[in-house]
Amino acid sequence: MNALYAVLLFFVKIFYFICFPKKYHNKEKRPDKKASYLICANHVSAHDICFVAIGTKQQIHFIAKAEIMKNPILRFLAIRLGVIPIKRGLADTKALHGAIDKLKEGKVVCIFPQGTRHRDKAPEVSEFRSGAGMIAREAKCDILPVYIKPKNYRTKFFRRVDIYFGDMIKYEELGFEAESAPDESRFAKVNAATKLIAERICALNPDKKTEE
Repeated sequence: MNALYAVLLFFVKIFYFICFPKKYHNKEKRPDKKASYLICANHVSAHDICFVAIGTKQQIHFIAKAEIMKNPILRFLAIRLGVIPIKRGLADTKALHGAIDKLKEGKVVCIFPQGTRHRDKAPEVSEFRSGAGMIAREAKCDILPVYIKPKNYRTKFFRRVDIYFGDMIKYEELGFEAESAPDESRFAKVNAATKLIAERICALNPDKKTEE
């Protein structure tokens, strides 16, 4: 964890302690500080980055929308914090390779597979994009699913937010090792892995468990 990240995280923790009551569930499922893995979480608001950072033991390299680089202050911070900018709506291979490189270096990366924020609705009814599956395939990494649940899926000041950690999805579970050479098989495997990641995230929904 670099010094700038540690200092910013210190102040972020104070701000979010005061302004956002929150509870982290299943904290024992978080890997130790030396682990390298990909965090995949549902996306409700811009605050999700902070919720993940506060609840995780290592420095997180977030994949974030490229628009933040247009602001000189945010650009300065993003570069020094190891943020990976991605162009939304495009097959941004540069961003994907940036994430893959971080994971191969033994670092932790976070992506929001829904691609954009989804307020007012559970992630179960949204589309999950294939970027997380592609990164996992190339980096051969494990995945930590995270479910962020504010009331009514709308994050507001002084309203409680629950964050759930799931069991680590091992790389071997994603099915890439059994794939054959043709591109069709690779795409099918990435799509299957994306579906598995989405299912594991959504399975953390406490409302779903109550219904079962």
